[in-house]
Amino acid sequence: MAVIEEIVDDVFIKYWKDRQNIVIRVSLKDYLFRSVCNACIDYLRTEQKRQQKISHIEDQEIVCTTLADLGENLLEYVISAETEQSIMNAINELPQRYRQTLILCRLEKMSYDEVAQIMGITKNTIKSNLREALTILLKKLRNLSILLLYIIYFYS
Repeated sequence: MAVIEEIVDDVFIKYWKDRQNIVIRVSLKDYLFRSVCNACIDYLRTEQKRQQKISHIEDQEIVCTTLADLGENLLEYVISAETEQSIMNAINELPQRYRQTLILCRLEKMSYDEVAQIMGITKNTIKSNLREALTILLKKLRNLSILLLYIIYFYS
């Protein structure tokens, strides 16, 4: 509705600005009606072209060759990649039952009941395993946390 009102407003403004030079061979009403119709057709053509450009852009495969193409900050990328690798290494170093509990509960987002059924242990044991796994990870990753805080403080 707003587009239609804008088109009509534009037609009236254009008429008012060029009123000295416009020669009307029909009634003013017919002239304005035809002008609004033509403006609507122009708008629809423009909108159709815009939609075609958008769909063409969406159909194209986007190729990114650098972090800048992705809109990434190099420092943030390095930190996130190193952090992720450090966390995965620490998880892999956990005892098998803690690692399995952590992966199922946190990464696979399973409920305690589902994990207990899969592992064949009680729900309380799942909670205990998870608590122990997180305690071990916090100890192993303490240096990483300090390093991240240091980097963020000095590079931001």
